Order: sequence, then C-alpha cells, then structure tokens
Amino acid sequence: MEMENSKMKKDESSAKEDKEKLKALREERKTLLDRNKERLKKQNQEVNLVKKGLKDGPLTVPELAAATGLASDKVLWYVSALKKYGEIAEGELTGAYFKYILVSKTTTKDEPEE
Repeated sequence: MEMENSKMKKDESSAKEDKEKLKALREERKTLLDRNKERLKKQNQEVNLVKKGLKDGPLTVPELAAATGLASDKVLWYVSALKKYGEIAEGELTGAYFKYILVSKTTTKDEPEE
C-alpha cells in the first residue's frame, strides 16, 4: 500500500512537471505560433479571393491576378494547389494560358470528403 502511495505521488509530481514544461514551451513559442496563425489567415483570405474571382466565370492566371490584386506567381501557386485538390479545373486554352473554372463540390453522406 505504501509503495502504491509513493508511486501515485511520483506520477502526480511528474504530471505537474510536464504541465509546467508544456506551459514554458508554449510561452517560448508563442511568437512563432502567432506568426504562423497570421500567415495561415492571410493565405486563406488569398485563396478565397482566387475562388471568388472564378465565381463569375473562367479566367487565366494573369486575369485572376488582375482581378484579385495578387501577384501572378502567388495566383499560380494557389491555382495549382486548388487544381490538385479538385476545387478548380483547367478549362480551354486561350493564347498561352489555360482558363480555370471553379468546380462545385457536392458530397453525400456516403461519400467521404477529400
């Protein structure tokens, strides 16, 4: 019985130490975590701008860049990612550029989301 009590005390003190270590780690990395949150927020806003730009119809990367105010290289990056995950599709070739189309996703309860 005495052995169990001492083991419980060790477990409790170990748990407290772990909590304190985690708290210190969170504080230490707070600025990094906050900066990453802001980056993710900005990225999501930019991706939404690209999607909104395509709601009115197909556009090329340069047209999307002009419509959104984003740099063409960023637009191309987002278009590539959105295409990879099936949120947009490549349309017809217009000059040297493809037009991109927003894909409407509908899922059923039986169909898993990607």
